[in-house]
Parts: sequence; C-alpha cells; structure tokens
Amino acid sequence: MSLEPEIVSLRDRLASERNKMLAALEMFSPAELTHADDGGWSVKDIVMHVANAEKLNVKFVRLMVETSKPVQLEALAADYPDYIGAFDLDRFNAFTFEKLRDVPLDAALGSLTEVRAATLAWVETLTPEQLDMIGVHAAWGEQSVKGMLKILALHDKMHTQEILKRRAAGASN
Repeated sequence: MSLEPEIVSLRDRLASERNKMLAALEMFSPAELTHADDGGWSVKDIVMHVANAEKLNVKFVRLMVETSKPVQLEALAADYPDYIGAFDLDRFNAFTFEKLRDVPLDAALGSLTEVRAATLAWVETLTPEQLDMIGVHAAWGEQSVKGMLKILALHDKMHTQEILKRRAAGASN
C-alpha cells in the first residue's frame, strides 16, 4: 500500500522530532538524566511527560477517527479516576508528574520509543479523509487529526529544546 504524501510527511516529521529528542538524551549520563534540582522535573521526568502526553493524545485522536463525537475528558476520567476537579492542563501535568516520577530511567526511555513506534504505525493506517476529522481537545479546543499530530511533533520539539538548554547549562557549570 502506497501512503499519501501528507501522511508520509506527518509520519516523517514525528519520527524526525523524536530522533532529535533521543539524540539530545544521549548527551546525558544516567545520573544527569535523573537529577532534579529543588524537587523539580528531571530530564527523565520530561521524557515520561512526553511519552504519557503522546499516549493520551493519540488515544484521543483515535477516538476522533473511530467515533462521531469523541469526548476526551470522559476518556481521561476513565484512565485517571483519582484526578479530581475540572480539567486544567498545568494541574493535570503536575498530577501525572507525581504519578510517574518513580518510573525507572530504562522504563521511561523505553516508553518514549515504544509510544512513538505505536503512533507511527497507526499514522500509516490513516487516510487523507481521516486527517481532516475534527474533535474538541480539552486544552487546544477544536482540532483535526492532522492538527493533533502536528501538535505531537511540536511538543517533542519544545521539550527537546528544553533538554538541550539543560545540557548547555550543565556544560557551563
């Protein structure tokens, strides 16, 4: 089966951004990856955040393709029944940070790779018509499948830049 150019482009962008992140991570020792200043997020915590966010957002995107009116917050509530109150992205990220902070480094790195491999395999099953399907995301409002996939690549890029800034700051100390 030959993939449509737009799907190939999205797949390649997702793969490229993740590869940039993985290359940035290789610049750190295991101790540096797990070190957090003042109880903040370590690089490993960022990795878990990226993998978890992708897993949740791809679940939502799949609902956009599979159902006529995906309701992300209902799916989120089923996955996180102990998250109390109205959804707020910053509060939810802090909530998942607490849940995931004890994940071992190897598991975090493995999750980053496994989640993206699953995403890329799924992207290859999409049709151009499915890329235009719409859903309402809890944080980003009305989005197309294509838009959500672009957000995943942008999310990687943003956190890769954050990781590289930490590397530069560590090298100057």
